[in-house]
Amino acid sequence: MVMLSLTAYSVNRIKRNTERKKEFGYNFDKNDWDKFENTWEVMKLCFFCFIAAILCSCTGIAGGMVLGPLFLTYNMIPSVMSGTNQYITLVASMSVCLQFLMAKNMLVNYALCFGSMTIVCAYIGISSVNSIVKKSGKQSVITVILAACLIIALLSLPLKFLLLNKTAHSGTDVTAKTSTETKS
Repeated sequence: MVMLSLTAYSVNRIKRNTERKKEFGYNFDKNDWDKFENTWEVMKLCFFCFIAAILCSCTGIAGGMVLGPLFLTYNMIPSVMSGTNQYITLVASMSVCLQFLMAKNMLVNYALCFGSMTIVCAYIGISSVNSIVKKSGKQSVITVILAACLIIALLSLPLKFLLLNKTAHSGTDVTAKTSTETKS
């Protein structure tokens, strides 16, 4: 209840600031205030984000998979949606890292190695996507890349199962043959 009250207060404050900006002739982007003209729309978005947070914490999936499509339904610009999802992921990842550090369950050498690799790869990926968006002039490129990543992730799970299942069956045959060969 407290959070809903704070959200309503923030929405009203933003409305007043927006009215002041309009008085001074500020040029808004066409997508800035498309669906957030009343407090109910913001409350609805907060409720959906609350439900998404519960679902993501119960299933262990990243919040961006749920919130990305939700943000796109509110006509959020794909680059803004992607940045928002990355920020949400950053906060969630940092809290998990702190929990592991406090419990002394983190392998710091591996964390530093993978963290530095992630920073380098993220820089390369973001630079590549930004150059593609600049060349094409279309923000939809980000949406297509995100959809391709989700499809690859969706297909990789059954593929991994099939490969592990096949390896497990062939592994038992190999061990059975080697044990009979060593007896003779």
